[in-house]
Amino acid sequence: AVSRLRVRSVATVKKYVSKYMEVKTQNIVKKLATRDERLIGLYVGLWLGDGTQYKDKGRCVIKICCNRENRVLNTFVQDVIFRTFEKKTALIEENSNNRAFVKFVSKFIFNFIYKYTKQDLGKKTYSVRLKEEINQYGDDFLEGCLLGLVLSDGYLKDFFSFNVTSKGLSHNMFNILKKYGFKPSVYVHKRAKWGWKDLNMVRLNKKESWKLEMLLDSILRKLSYNCRFRELKYGGPGQI
Repeated sequence: AVSRLRVRSVATVKKYVSKYMEVKTQNIVKKLATRDERLIGLYVGLWLGDGTQYKDKGRCVIKICCNRENRVLNTFVQDVIFRTFEKKTALIEENSNNRAFVKFVSKFIFNFIYKYTKQDLGKKTYSVRLKEEINQYGDDFLEGCLLGLVLSDGYLKDFFSFNVTSKGLSHNMFNILKKYGFKPSVYVHKRAKWGWKDLNMVRLNKKESWKLEMLLDSILRKLSYNCRFRELKYGGPGQI
């Protein structure tokens, strides 16, 4: 309003007003902040595993679920979003349990994810997967996506396992691992008798699990993060 009244640019008005008081501005994203396909793949992998989004009174709300006690990983997720989109986020912690989530609002990012993913209407958990077969994506994107998937829905200590109800997402993980020379096994835990969706598990043996951890450490280094996968996933002294 002041900009229009004084016929001055918004930037000029902000420059002078900010000398006397804090000026809050909207952090609106209209484009990617990076061309790094590995970083983009990392965001996609994190969202496939732990992301959710919905519209609330016309606002496009996005959340990445996390554990409130793993502050290194939570900070990492916020940093990935900022590096990818230059979007500031809030970390919301629930006091009654260990759950937390990174939350932000963005129409651009809300729509952006559908360039890479698809799902059945209203059934993200059971049906989400990559939009194309993995041979349609570059190596850098798939490296980032693999890291994001393991950080969100993977288990990697003595052995690696990836447990999801989405058959398509387990298919994606199986094929990505095969692309990088691993020999994954697939199991389906039948749970219909309890009224639950079947659980699809992709698993590596102990030796290959160690090799996967080394690969994930190298991907983090390529992304310029000063931490190892295990510190990031399970908490530790590492810093991003």
